[in-house]
Amino acid sequence: MPSLFRAMALGLLLTGAQAQAQETKLGHIDRAQLVKQMPEHAAARTKLETFANTLETRLKAMADEYRTKRAVMENPPASMSRTERDMALRELQDLEQRIMDAQEKAEEDLAKMEQELMQPVIAKADEAIRAVAGEQAFTYVLDSSAGLMLFQNGTDLMAPVKAKLGIK
Repeated sequence: MPSLFRAMALGLLLTGAQAQAQETKLGHIDRAQLVKQMPEHAAARTKLETFANTLETRLKAMADEYRTKRAVMENPPASMSRTERDMALRELQDLEQRIMDAQEKAEEDLAKMEQELMQPVIAKADEAIRAVAGEQAFTYVLDSSAGLMLFQNGTDLMAPVKAKLGIK
């Protein structure tokens, strides 16, 4: 038994020594700032702004139609019958509901498009971060853009990752 105990103790000591021999290398990068500097980000933003402008134009046209119809309902012509007024009022209410639905759908579509456009850009940034971290043998890389770093005592990987991506 004593030899088994010595063998186990020796094994634990060797394992502990190996763990201490491996240096923990900590790096950090502001991933949000990196992504903003990538050319793909600018292209994605341009597409997103174009799409947003298209949606805004459609919503503005609907709002203009609503204002026009509402102005008629506020001062209906004397020749308008009660039935015509009721129909016009229902049309106005329907249009108001369609505008609210269109605004909601536009927000959803815009968020979806932003996700679709930015996902490949973020993936490319993450790939470059992983490559640099692997090449330089970092144990951990923290994203400082999350604002959760309480103590910064690691290597900033922004410059080598930007170089990897070809960003000056």
